[in-house]
Amino acid sequence: MIRQIDQLRDFALYRNFQWGGLPAFAKCNLIYGWNYSGKTTLSRLFQLLEKPDLLARWPNSAFRIVMDDGSAVTHTSLPLNPTPKTRVFNREFVQGNFAQEHTAPAVFILGAQNLALRQRLEMLNHRRERVIQLEAMLQEGARQAQGEIDQLGTDKARDAGNLLGDRNFRRPKLIQRIEEVRQNYTAFLLTEVEVTAKIEVCRTTIAWSVLNAVPTTLPDLVVLSASVSALMEQTASNRAIERLKTDRNLEAWVRAGLALHQDKQECEFCGSPIPHARLELLCGHFSQEYEALVRELAAKIQGCQELPLDVPLPDERDFAPDLKAEFAGLRDRILNWKEWVAQLKARMVEALTQKQTLIETGISWEADLSRAAEGQAQLEQVNALIQRHNQAANELTQAKAKARAALENHFAALLFRDNDLTGIENRVSEARQRATDATGLLVRLVAQITGVELQVRQQSIGAVKLNDVLRFLLAGNNIEVASVGDGLFEFRRDGAAAANLSDGEKTAIAFAYFLISLEANGGVLADTIVFLDDPISSLDSNHIYAVYALLVERFGDCRQLFISTHNSELFNLMKDRWFRSRDQYCDNANACAYYVRRSLDGNTRWMTHLETLPKLLRKYKSEYQFVFEQLHAFSNAANPTLHEAYTSPNLLRKFLEAYLGFRKPCVSQWSAKLDLIFDTPEEQREIQKFADDASHLQILSRALEQPDFVANAQLSVRKLINGLKLKDFSHYASLCKVIGVLP
Repeated sequence: MIRQIDQLRDFALYRNFQWGGLPAFAKCNLIYGWNYSGKTTLSRLFQLLEKPDLLARWPNSAFRIVMDDGSAVTHTSLPLNPTPKTRVFNREFVQGNFAQEHTAPAVFILGAQNLALRQRLEMLNHRRERVIQLEAMLQEGARQAQGEIDQLGTDKARDAGNLLGDRNFRRPKLIQRIEEVRQNYTAFLLTEVEVTAKIEVCRTTIAWSVLNAVPTTLPDLVVLSASVSALMEQTASNRAIERLKTDRNLEAWVRAGLALHQDKQECEFCGSPIPHARLELLCGHFSQEYEALVRELAAKIQGCQELPLDVPLPDERDFAPDLKAEFAGLRDRILNWKEWVAQLKARMVEALTQKQTLIETGISWEADLSRAAEGQAQLEQVNALIQRHNQAANELTQAKAKARAALENHFAALLFRDNDLTGIENRVSEARQRATDATGLLVRLVAQITGVELQVRQQSIGAVKLNDVLRFLLAGNNIEVASVGDGLFEFRRDGAAAANLSDGEKTAIAFAYFLISLEANGGVLADTIVFLDDPISSLDSNHIYAVYALLVERFGDCRQLFISTHNSELFNLMKDRWFRSRDQYCDNANACAYYVRRSLDGNTRWMTHLETLPKLLRKYKSEYQFVFEQLHAFSNAANPTLHEAYTSPNLLRKFLEAYLGFRKPCVSQWSAKLDLIFDTPEEQREIQKFADDASHLQILSRALEQPDFVANAQLSVRKLINGLKLKDFSHYASLCKVIGVLP
């Protein structure tokens, strides 16, 4: 099963989604969100698991999906590794499987044509087995010939290693020499006298090893010191409380407690009432500037403590004798410099720690950096010493290397002279080429078999099965599948071609086809991850219970099931099925609920992220309370955001349609009932205009072009809240109790 989506970046509105602390996906997962929030986009991510070739549509995206066994599927591994068996139903499935007005989503082949397909499939499979055997035989021949070459190389490399006194001389090195001498191997053969002389050169022990240079890149202490000094002089502009400024432990305790007392009127520690003014004072203390400076100080302390200074130095014993003492002196000076840097780090940490307790006091601080450049210079001196050592060593090493290369080429030439190496290589090449040809034929056969299997699979999803589902799903619509010859079928209504199928009927037909196809051609639901995106999209309320019944009865055996919807009725039906009402519909071991939220980032761009389902949507069977909570929070916001203002007209209209609908059901137009809340025609017209026009803004720039848009939006929402409080206080108080605020 899929456990979580660790990362989803640049995938439509999922600009930089991180899983964070969300609960892991369960066997059954319910995802709720309004239209255009990002549910269908999420289904397209799952669609990549079903069809990895669709990844080309998202060239700049990045994602990491974690499975329950700890493995991960990423944008880079997707085309290379097998993915879990996944099937996705969304609007793209409907469009791709219902291309014409009255043609079945797939072509079904029946009778004699089906028999011919199965006979052809049997013939192709038999031929495939013969080609597989031929390919295996050719591959085995190539392996045997290559094994012969490898054995010859191993034996000759062992003989050469014994003469060279080098047990590490193995076949790969000899094969490398063969490539160098194969064009004219006789030119590399040596006489016995030449071989003896070169072996003596190779075996001489008067030599020093060549040393590698040490890295010379060190942290810039001057830049680090300057950043610490600048940070020490900064202060946080906020409404700080004096006791908290001087007592860090108390401040941390208050910060943690403040988060635990959101929307509470009594202290959880002592039970006493918490004055509203006190909460405001505490909230003011932890301003963004203050918190930012606290975080920056903590990060700088950690950076100072983790400053990398370890540089691997060579061993004194590896240097030429006349250079050892000079290296030892350099090493001691480097160690002394490191001790000085450690003291400098300690002073930086001490100063920054002191600054944490004096967050509102600018402190002048500077360090003695007279030795800052010593480390770099000393490491460069070490490399200069290594260069002098290597130059002395290379004068002997070059002669030994030249003699060794001549001997290695000699043994490679002997392999050519004493064995028909070219003939054996030709056998390998010929066998491999024939095996490659067999593989190509096998690929073509598999493609043909796949095509025939697809036709058989399509035929196996017959009209009878499809009609059974449609009679249940579209009861009363009289839609059925009928044959029109040549293996083609059309959908008919009351015996006539259904030339004008509605969007809802198309969705229902495609959903029925999707349901049947899950177990076609031997498919097993228990092995399949299924994602259903708005399965009742375009369907009227009469079909919701039918879809619900199919979801419960037909999809219960899936390996894992995801259902996303914006329909509150289907959402509540699934919530009642999967979660326990007495636990306020909390997540359980087999089911989790999530909410897809679309918001504006700092650059006024829409972005989407997944979060746990809000408690109001969990607790109640209507989004009515949730909408009221959003409006109430916006009306009381001290610094309302553009995002809150941009979404408020739509929320306002949702609330009014619901509230006025049950207050005055005899009138259909919601705007004709505004007198229940607002006294004057002017107020009624203002609210109607705001809810109608602003909830249909086509582009964000229209809101941005109006300087007073945020303020006017908040004023309109406040008028609604105040009017409801004045005209229907009992209802208003009841809603306030639900969302946990005082009326």
